[in-house]
Amino acid sequence: MDYTWLVVGLGIGLVVGAIMARVISLKQFGQHKLQQELDESRKQLTQYRLDVSEHLETTNQLMSQLQDNYARIARHVQQSKMQLVEQPVNARDEVNFFATDTTQQIKQSLHQLNERRRQHSQVEQQPKDYSGEASGLIKERPTKDGL
Repeated sequence: MDYTWLVVGLGIGLVVGAIMARVISLKQFGQHKLQQELDESRKQLTQYRLDVSEHLETTNQLMSQLQDNYARIARHVQQSKMQLVEQPVNARDEVNFFATDTTQQIKQSLHQLNERRRQHSQVEQQPKDYSGEASGLIKERPTKDGL
């Protein structure tokens, strides 16, 4: 009988030990899984930081190129302005495609055209926007009743 209690105690101890081992191993498995997730999250965060850093570096380079291009365009516009607009024009340097007498005749004929336009543009009476008599749908028609 003493051995029976010993065997029953041993059996109960084995069952309790197996259950405890299973619980502990599940707990460790859960911790291991959490550790793997943590490591994966850290890797993703590191990759994200590298991607953001690379993006900002590329943006910085493109902005520098844009500033350089803008400065070159501004210099080009300034040089063109100096060459095309602000270059002093002397009477000797002026290019004339016609002879002097032809140029004088053209200027006189332009002046005469302007005078003719002024004369024709003076109107004695404003034009009417309507005709003197009723017409179309608005025209009143006599009725047979005489009303």
